[in-house]
Amino acid sequence: MSETLRPSDPSSIAGFRLLRRLGAGGMGVVYLGRTDAGALAAIKVIRGESAGDDDFRARFAREVELARRVDSPWVVSVLDADAEAREPWLATVFVPGPSLAEAVAEHGPLPTSAVRVLGGSLAEALDAVHTAGLVHRDVKPGNVLLALDGPRLIDFGIARAADDTVLTASGVVVGTPGFLAPEQAEGRPASSASDVFALGCVLAYASTGTPPFGTGTPDALLYRTVHDEPELPGMEGESRTLVERCLAKDPDARPTAEEIRLLLAEDAPDDSGTWLPDPVARMVATRSAESLALPGIEPTVVDGPDEQAASDAPAGHPGRRRLLLAGGALLLAAGGTGAAVWASEGDDEEPSGTGGRPVYVLGVHTATDTADVAVSRASERAARLAVAEHNASPKRAYDLKVKVLADRGDVAGARAVAQAFTTDRNVVAVLGPVAEIPMRAAAAVYGEAGLTHVSSTTGQQDYFVTSPRTSFQTGAPHLALGTWIALHALITGQAVPAGIVIDRAGGTIMQDLGTPLVEGWRETVLAEVIPRVVAEQTDDGPKVVRELLAAGVGALVCLAPLDATVRTAKTLAAAGFTGPRWMQPQLYASDFPKQAGAAGEGWFVVTSAVDPSVLKTQKAKDFTAAWRKRYGATPEPYATEAYDSVRMLLAEFARTVPAGARRRPVRAAVAERLAKAKYKGIARTYTFGRYHHYENTSDGWRDETFVHAVQGGRFRQLGSLGDLWLAAQGQS
Repeated sequence: MSETLRPSDPSSIAGFRLLRRLGAGGMGVVYLGRTDAGALAAIKVIRGESAGDDDFRARFAREVELARRVDSPWVVSVLDADAEAREPWLATVFVPGPSLAEAVAEHGPLPTSAVRVLGGSLAEALDAVHTAGLVHRDVKPGNVLLALDGPRLIDFGIARAADDTVLTASGVVVGTPGFLAPEQAEGRPASSASDVFALGCVLAYASTGTPPFGTGTPDALLYRTVHDEPELPGMEGESRTLVERCLAKDPDARPTAEEIRLLLAEDAPDDSGTWLPDPVARMVATRSAESLALPGIEPTVVDGPDEQAASDAPAGHPGRRRLLLAGGALLLAAGGTGAAVWASEGDDEEPSGTGGRPVYVLGVHTATDTADVAVSRASERAARLAVAEHNASPKRAYDLKVKVLADRGDVAGARAVAQAFTTDRNVVAVLGPVAEIPMRAAAAVYGEAGLTHVSSTTGQQDYFVTSPRTSFQTGAPHLALGTWIALHALITGQAVPAGIVIDRAGGTIMQDLGTPLVEGWRETVLAEVIPRVVAEQTDDGPKVVRELLAAGVGALVCLAPLDATVRTAKTLAAAGFTGPRWMQPQLYASDFPKQAGAAGEGWFVVTSAVDPSVLKTQKAKDFTAAWRKRYGATPEPYATEAYDSVRMLLAEFARTVPAGARRRPVRAAVAERLAKAKYKGIARTYTFGRYHHYENTSDGWRDETFVHAVQGGRFRQLGSLGDLWLAAQGQS
């Protein structure tokens, strides 16, 4: 898992801006970086004694040169390098997925179809390695990364030219015991056949969940590799035959990588992720987001007239300067946004194309996944209301129709929905998807087709990598919302030691919220914070909460899925805890008040979603009245943001419709206009930043972020952060 940059880390290396730390070891650090064009890279930087070791520098330069010689889509390619720099570095294409070792450890063996795809792709990678005159020498599950479009072979740190005798003298074992060939185990030189043996070990591991020569000490593994037959429980048919051939003790009896590639040529992956079983595909997709949060930027400290105001602020409440600096820092750290959509309620009040006017279609990309049902319904309703208002105008030049398609919260379903919308030439724009995994998967499809889509409920920030022109988000990023919980505590005088529960069952979003929250509590609230992580597939939440209570925390933030948050509420209630409690922002649209019952009373949620029914502006009153008339109730959570997003989309689309309305509008023109648009919505003004994320105004963090509390068994809006700050200062 990635972590934020440290003060000692550089901000950039050559043409790469550094975003996160991906890992560190004795020889250096690996960073996530980004070029000016938005391409992501993994940048290995050599530090410490190794950087001053001439022999090590020579080996590092050789690694760079060898890696550049290999040309294969299944080998991570080199973007740039400098072995002569004061701290040598190597930049390769970033593959955010987990390793094969992690995937099998977490979800068990892969099905036969996935193993065949894995084998064919890795054989093609090794064929390219061998064609370049190289031997990899360390093919193992940890050096195979999984991506939705196929695996990637990494790490040429100990690769050698086939005729290179350096470090291959008799008696020297190079490689990973359990995944190296008998000749390597005996200290003899490695060859291309040795890589094929290792490939057989990898495929056996992927098929059975265990290495073919078991586990144990290196000596035991080396002995078994040389003398024992492999154990392949459960492997049958052609797959077993192929692996057994790869694991032949005699190098000459093994197939070549090219032979394996040709044998498995029909098992090539596509980029939909369907080659992987669903649990692993979800792991790949969620892991893809884990390291892609943009870094925070320190606020500029400006001495001015507000210094005295800060010193005169009442005890327990922040001064104006401190608050504005904190908000400014959060604003700069924020960079993404969010979206919303839902399930079909029928096509009433929508035109059939009669009356001589052309009919254009607004797509609504929703989800049937339980966690996304509420925001999906709100999004569809918002789209239907906006379209009905357009069609009610007697002066309209064209009619609009709503088309709703839903995914299941998965990669394959999201791509299928996006493909259905993009192939329908009547669809001019799309609202959605509603969730992070579908957003990332569908964005590439929409981007390739030039179809503009806006998500109002997603908040991760890397979708622009695959769709830099037509994907937009209108919600606040998770990174900002995490910090704004701390800002709410600061504003309302609740600066007490806090426990923060980060439950990984909620996916990488919990980490996106938790990391800036921990930093914000320490640096802005200026109070002690105790973070605790709950591992996936465990029931350690109540135990962690009890440990935090025993540590004496006065506040608690639970960043977890709904069921775990409900359990936390009941654990706190049973312990008599009455301090301030916050849940993660996505639960604003959830059934938390009902499920938690009395234990949920008083919990806060800080979010960019507004309840327009309590606002006093005419726009909010008109929208609430129109919603109530059509649907018989006040607007649901996230309805306002979805409605604003659709109205903004339709306004920019209208400017692309040719005069006479007989020529078809150009799809890409909507995105070009939207990127420059400024739209005054019901509770906020929308403009987009460089990466098509919602960009707050200077006061956006204050006036466009809302605090809700569970009161009387329902969420009730207390006001914006700005409202609460003024109230704390005794102002109205």
